[in-house]
Amino acid sequence: MSQIPLPKNASVCIISARRYGDAIINANFLRAAANARPDIRWTIWTKPEFVPLFELMGFTNIISSEFPIAGGVAKTVRQGGLSLMKAIYQLRKMHLDASIDFIGDSREALLGYLITGSKHHSPKWSNSHWMHKLIWNYQIPNVNYINIASTQDRVYEFIPNLLSNLTGKATKLVTPIAPVNKPVKIAFHVFPSASFRKWPMKNWEVLAELLNNIGIKPIILCSQAEKTQAEQLFKANKSLSITVCSSINNLISEIQKIDVLVGLDSFLIHLAAALGKRTVSLVAGHLPNWWSPDENIPLGQSGGCTAYPCANQAICIGKISESQCIKSIEPKQVMAAINMALSQAALG
Repeated sequence: MSQIPLPKNASVCIISARRYGDAIINANFLRAAANARPDIRWTIWTKPEFVPLFELMGFTNIISSEFPIAGGVAKTVRQGGLSLMKAIYQLRKMHLDASIDFIGDSREALLGYLITGSKHHSPKWSNSHWMHKLIWNYQIPNVNYINIASTQDRVYEFIPNLLSNLTGKATKLVTPIAPVNKPVKIAFHVFPSASFRKWPMKNWEVLAELLNNIGIKPIILCSQAEKTQAEQLFKANKSLSITVCSSINNLISEIQKIDVLVGLDSFLIHLAAALGKRTVSLVAGHLPNWWSPDENIPLGQSGGCTAYPCANQAICIGKISESQCIKSIEPKQVMAAINMALSQAALG
């Protein structure tokens, strides 16, 4: 359905209750929407761990709670739903003019309805859209649904289109690309959030050797939880070094030092892109462009998998063909993408 743009000086809540990658994408586009509509008073409702990402993009009016969504059920249950209920009560008291989610899942739509009633806006994916397969599709009565066609299959397309529709102003990312250091600094993100997204560790070592041959020693970026695994896998490899990030803010600081991030299609790619860094992503389970930032170079292919693209519904897990799509990407392909990114940097 068509939408009437949000009125002048509207107070609007954005619900971002999923994962780190969703949060930084949302925060990045909301910064652009806030620049286009500076009159709107934005409130962010998100998980506690995502607060620094929205603060990074300049937002200060943030309410955090646990959500029974995307791995948050256990935390919500342990709290007896207390933080969630407190957040709903606090947001209802604000008498918001609208609320928005970017997922279209019944759970987000219900939460929006609980805080703003019929003033909640949510995407409605066509039955053939890949997002339709990933969410709870029961429609909440009286919620304002915005139709998304299957041809709008890029996250970096349909979110700004939805915001443009609602604000009445074009929402467009303007992220200056940072100049390249001398010598060039390249980082790898090698640890997947799901096993089927794993690129063989031997391939990372071969890629590091290719970079060493041109005078670049890449670093492995990892979390404190990944430190032991990283050291076991790479400590003896002189072509690589390991940098352990103890917090989101520490991770942001480390990414700001590099020129190119090469990684699995994940949160770090979106964070680096939001910080103006060149990125190369290795994609499993879906078409390369679906989640790709505009300046990213995505690498993805079927590798002969008959279920490709599976929209992350990996039926290959536990089979001999597991991760066949991403395993078919060769280090020389990634090296070519890095060279392309650096060539683009040289052209300005």
